[in-house]
Amino acid sequence: MTNNCPLVWIVMGVSGSGKSLVGRRLAQHLECDFLEGDRRHSPANIAKMQAHMPLNDGDRRQWLLDMEADIQRAIALHRETVLTCSALKRAYRTQLAGPGRVQLVWLNVPQAELERRLTSRLDHYMQPAMLHSQLAAFESVASEEAVITVDGQLAPDDIVDQVLMQAIAQFPGLKKTWWQRMTEELNEPTEHPKSLAAIHRNPLWM
Repeated sequence: MTNNCPLVWIVMGVSGSGKSLVGRRLAQHLECDFLEGDRRHSPANIAKMQAHMPLNDGDRRQWLLDMEADIQRAIALHRETVLTCSALKRAYRTQLAGPGRVQLVWLNVPQAELERRLTSRLDHYMQPAMLHSQLAAFESVASEEAVITVDGQLAPDDIVDQVLMQAIAQFPGLKKTWWQRMTEELNEPTEHPKSLAAIHRNPLWM
């Protein structure tokens, strides 16, 4: 059975954990769509973070709703998608996983390494001064959340290998490509959807 396999992957963690890099590598490996969650922030949220002011639940409300809509759209279209999101609080993770077919992946990185990475990253609005507020807001991942946890200090490709190894152990159907799984579910002949080039020319996230 493949219809219980994850269709949307959420790579989560605080700023500096490597969500974007790992998320892109995972999407490349899965040959699927990728969505950078930071791009869903409003200009007001970005300005607030640039001013070293932490976001609150109200600031994140529409951001989470927009990403939830992205997840629902991907599932409705049967398109495997990797999405990045800090997902600091359990309520946020519950909301994003609500549509089903969602697998959260937490990149666990020690604070000292996070600070080192952010200090060397000068081209992003999330500056080192904001890390402490994110760490303070982060709610530990509970075992019942069924989140895949990976050492975020590993090399990106090794992280992807670890994620897939854990996921396949739980969902053997993941050994097949997403379009093979989807065509089986839809009882259609197994066929790669046109081509990857066509997917990139006509992305899901317009």
